[in-house]
Amino acid sequence: MSALQITVDERDGAAVIVLGGEIDIATEHDFRDAVAAALEKHPGGRVVLDCSGLFFIDSSGLRVLVQSYRAAQERHCQLFIAGPSERIAKLLRVTAIDTRIPVHPTVAAALEAPAA
Repeated sequence: MSALQITVDERDGAAVIVLGGEIDIATEHDFRDAVAAALEKHPGGRVVLDCSGLFFIDSSGLRVLVQSYRAAQERHCQLFIAGPSERIAKLLRVTAIDTRIPVHPTVAAALEAPAA
């Protein structure tokens, strides 16, 4: 069984990618593929990464986050992070990823956020 569980929900015309477990070098490809598919399906739309069940992310996962941000920009999509644990939120702050990808406390808050 993979250390990363991914499900994709459609809510309010947006893709919500629910992540559980950990993103590391062994699971980064699954994560990248899920985000790429959601961006492809929702050009110009909104993709929310629900990180409430994510308890670990390493540098390879952070790299995929930055790549996903760039891919979202190319497709005129909005990418959001929702519900990270304090540990994950701190990592996003330390790496300044939160200055590029908006972080919200809940999926609902990310879905309600004004368009950039």
